[in-house]
Amino acid sequence: MKMTIKRTFDTLFIRLSLMTIGLIVAVHFMALLLIDQERAKIDAQRSINNMMVAAEVRERDPVLADQVADTLGIRYVGVERAVAAGCPAPCADTFGPLEETLRPRLGVGSHVVVEPESSDVWVRKQNASYWIVMPGFMPPLSHFMGFSAFTLIGAIVVAVIFAWQVQRPVRALARAAREYRIGRGVHRVDEAGPRELRELAGDFNDMVSELAEAERERAVMLAGIAHDLRTPITRMQLRADLLTTDADRAALLRETESMSRIVTQFLDFARESVNHSAFVGVDEHCRRDYGAQQDEDALVKLDLRAGEGFKLPAVDLDRILSNLIENALTYGEPPVELSTSKEEGRYVLRVRDHGAGVPEDDLHRVQRPFVRLDAARSGEAHCGLGLAIVRRLVRHHDGSMDVTNAAQGGLVVTMSFPYPRKAV
Repeated sequence: MKMTIKRTFDTLFIRLSLMTIGLIVAVHFMALLLIDQERAKIDAQRSINNMMVAAEVRERDPVLADQVADTLGIRYVGVERAVAAGCPAPCADTFGPLEETLRPRLGVGSHVVVEPESSDVWVRKQNASYWIVMPGFMPPLSHFMGFSAFTLIGAIVVAVIFAWQVQRPVRALARAAREYRIGRGVHRVDEAGPRELRELAGDFNDMVSELAEAERERAVMLAGIAHDLRTPITRMQLRADLLTTDADRAALLRETESMSRIVTQFLDFARESVNHSAFVGVDEHCRRDYGAQQDEDALVKLDLRAGEGFKLPAVDLDRILSNLIENALTYGEPPVELSTSKEEGRYVLRVRDHGAGVPEDDLHRVQRPFVRLDAARSGEAHCGLGLAIVRRLVRHHDGSMDVTNAAQGGLVVTMSFPYPRKAV
């Protein structure tokens, strides 16, 4: 579960969205905090000015004080009537940005109370017999929260859309690179987005075009050489009948057969297009072609548990299995274990022999074209293309291949394919 969550958030879109949203939220709340502080300072200054005028007039001329009170919008309330007049009981000091700013300026022993609903400010100087009530000059911050929340949500939506638009060219580039890596041809990427991404897409298009051209030239050359070799090989096989001794004839036929297998591998490796033959059940194909003998002496032992849903093109499946089983019997030791299963939402096809395996340092290298590890798995009639052909075929069908050594000895080739596999 933890790994799944980590993968879910490990994308450019999610990271860019979270970063942008985080910055917007931080700036938004910082702005609200600063606005609230400034509002408190303005309200406090106004309250001090009005309070000082009201207090002085009250002390000098009570009659004039009522007129000033009407002008300033303030009122005088006796201490004994404060709670009844609306002062929040028990008319004790409240603490907020306005109160903290206003109280020190009024002198020691002064009291400041702010009503939470109306934001009216109640001020009483030290030992005064009355409270001065001033209406809130500015609405409380809570009055802005609805509009603030709406603005924040709008900014987040814009940020998500912006992040999505930015990551689209990168995602398209990654998809094209993956398609080219698994051998599905060259897919040009639209040169969209910021200038850097457009330049990257253009360079990528040029690079894959040049690589594809080089690959085609190599494939044509390889196929041409292999095709040209078939004719002399056929003539050599025919001339083997002219040899006088059976031993010489058998030896020459073995050599020509080895050469023919090498040529076949060359042609298989040079083939670029995906095979579009009919899909067949992998379990059914394995039983039909390799399940005739299932006893202790069987060269190939089956353990098929994937079910009918696991299907691959018949020609490609035959090429995969024939290459792997031939390698296992040639370089490893029988029996060859051929198994299928469902594991973590994927179909798995696994081939294992009981030979000496491959040195751990060479497990990745052995999958490359034309690599032969003579010290560990030497043989004849092979040019190091078997695993490379299988790897290319597996990738053609959105699969992955892993080559490991079994704990009890032998080489294990594990291929996994998306579940479910459907015929297309």
